Amino acid sequence: MQLKQLACILLVAPLFLGCTSKLPVAHSEETSGKTPPPAIPPRLKGAIEELRVMKIKIETGINPKEYGEDLADLVPMVENSTGDAKVLASVKSAVAGHQLAVQFFQCDRVNGYDAMYQCRDNVLKAVFSKYPDIATKAKAATEGENLSHISAGLDKDAVLQAIWEKTGIDTEAALQVSNPSLLPQLPKHKK
Repeated sequence: MQLKQLACILLVAPLFLGCTSKLPVAHSEETSGKTPPPAIPPRLKGAIEELRVMKIKIETGINPKEYGEDLADLVPMVENSTGDAKVLASVKSAVAGHQLAVQFFQCDRVNGYDAMYQCRDNVLKAVFSKYPDIATKAKAATEGENLSHISAGLDKDAVLQAIWEKTGIDTEAALQVSNPSLLPQLPKHKK
């Protein structure tokens, strides 16, 4: 008799387990609430990847010449990109910030103390226009100093780091919109 009961349990158990597992329909209901990532054309996807690589190079120390060359390769890629408006705006903003950083770097090549600081001040006008919070910090750092050039009172590396912080934010925004799986997962609340 016990052998019959054991055989019956072994036959019924797989059926019971199959009936209690979630159906694919229920699974699709859970995922239907999530919006799919926008379709990113290959050129824009390549530009985002180049920005990600550039961000890594900056964090580990980038050669100014290599930086300028990387950016020169990236600009036409971005100019000819199409795709999701949010992603494209973040990418273009990051590239514009990198262009300002390269211009700031290039001021080191100018001959003469006054000419170098005049060059930096000209670039800083564009930086301040794009990033008003950097302008606020720079003005606070040089407040009370009698300087003929505001850039003379600023640390060159600190200015570059401030710009790169902004380009990094734009790069992360492009990465997250184009690939939502990078977003941190929030815990689900039970109803």
